[in-house]
Order: sequence, then C-alpha cells, then structure tokens
Amino acid sequence: MFQNKQSLKFIEDCKNKKLDIVVTSVIETLGSTYAKAGNMMLVNSKGEFTGVLGSNFLQNKVIENSKEALQTKKPQYFESIPIDESSGHGTSKYFSQAFFFENNYGALGLALKSENKTLLRSIKDNSFEIIDEVSFIKFENDKFYQTIKKPYSLLIFGSGAHVSSLISMANLMAWETTVIDINIKESFVNQADTLIELENLEDILTMDLSTYNASVILSHSPKTDSTYLKALINSNIEYIGLMGNKKNMQKTKEHFNLGNDERFFAPVGLDIGGNTHQSIALSICAQIEAKKNGKI
Repeated sequence: MFQNKQSLKFIEDCKNKKLDIVVTSVIETLGSTYAKAGNMMLVNSKGEFTGVLGSNFLQNKVIENSKEALQTKKPQYFESIPIDESSGHGTSKYFSQAFFFENNYGALGLALKSENKTLLRSIKDNSFEIIDEVSFIKFENDKFYQTIKKPYSLLIFGSGAHVSSLISMANLMAWETTVIDINIKESFVNQADTLIELENLEDILTMDLSTYNASVILSHSPKTDSTYLKALINSNIEYIGLMGNKKNMQKTKEHFNLGNDERFFAPVGLDIGGNTHQSIALSICAQIEAKKNGKI
C-alpha cells in the first residue's frame, strides 16, 4: 500500500482540493490476471483517477463502482470472471471503499501515518483496524489485509546528462528518486523528486542512507565512485549498482572485498543487448526490480 508514489501524489492533490477518494483494491486472484492482489486504483469525486487494474471495460467498472461507493457510503465488492474458460484469463476479486475529506479520509488517512504496519478492512462495512506488525497481503474471513509501505526509493550518485534517462525510467516505475552529487547539474536531473548537493565529497560518509532501498553510482570518477561506494557498503541498502567496465569492476570488488556481497552489481544492469542511454536505464531498472522481487 502506497508503494506507488503516484498514489501518494494523487491523495495529496485531492486533499488540497478537498475531494473525496475511492480506493479500489484487488484483494484476491486465481489464475492468470493483469493485476495482482494489493494493486490499487484511486478515483476522486471529480472522476479523476490514478492506477490501472486491467482492460478498458474493467476501468469503467471501477469508476462506476466508485460513484456508487461515494453515493451510498458503503463498500462495493465485485468479481471479474472470464466468460470463456478457454481464454486463459483468471478470476479477480475487487473491493471499493470511499474515504471522505471531511473525515480526514478515515482509515486511509490513518494508514498514511502508519508505515510498516498492516491495515485490515472488512468488505462488509467500513470497520477497520491497524495492526502494529507487517503482514502478508491476504483476504480471509471477509477481511482484507494490506501492508503499509512507502514507495520504493532509488538513490542516484551523479548528475550528468546520462542520468536523465534513469530518472525518467525510475519515475515510470513510480519509485522515489533522489540525486546526490557535488555541483549538481540541475538541468539534467530536475525530474528527480529530491536533489542533495554535497559541499564536500566526504560528507556522504556521515549521511544516514537507511531510508533508501537501492542505489546506483553514475559519477564516472574513480575517486568519487570509491567514496560513494564506501558509504553504501556501510549502509543497509539492499541494491548497490556501479557503472564501469568489467576489468575495473573486478578490481573494485577485490579492493572492497565485495565478492560475496549479494547487494553489489557491477557492471550495473542486466545484459539486454542495448547500448543507448534509454536501454541502459531500462537494464538498470530491470535489475533493480528483479532484486526487489527476489528474482536475483
């Protein structure tokens, strides 16, 4: 829940405009489905929305259900069952619930302040509970459990033109993007969510990096690369990527004793055969996503 930063931006925009919000969640799936349990689509009282759960027919169904939820103030539940069993499409269950500005968005508003906990909601009424622990996304006994997490965060070291595509790709993935560098070249990285300009290179060694999930070093300078890498090795960041040729990367692994560090990827990115700055950005984000989902 809230792992897509676009959802948070949508909620904040609705709050500023005093609009009500309906959240439709996929609560359970069986077989092959486009959206899996936990995916959400948000619709406000003006009919604006963010999120994609499937086909145009399904999107329209969610919008109609959202209108019903706003009017009745009651949760809406429906299933998507393929007419033709031979189609290969699976079955999905959906839960739509309205949250109102005048009530500070109720359970939704409280969930925004309850990171690393679990929101439990009944599909029968508007009752809910926030559990002080992390649970799996599940649907049982007419109750839907959602882990409350903030968006995945990517920390990028470097601010040249080569960084722009990576920021764009990471934004498409709805990750929070932060750029750190000395003498930031803002025109190349102004699409990042946060810019941090260092006065001195060594300042990175005392910074708290615990809030970030993944990092990529793209500074193209041996001295800065080594300093940034030293800071990352001492952090709990789960993915550390470094750009460079294989020979130099092997030397770096040996120098920092990273041969058995499963967080470290150098040269960074999956080998997808491309050599444009866009394909490099895609290969990096694909590798991060694979690591994030336990595929590598």
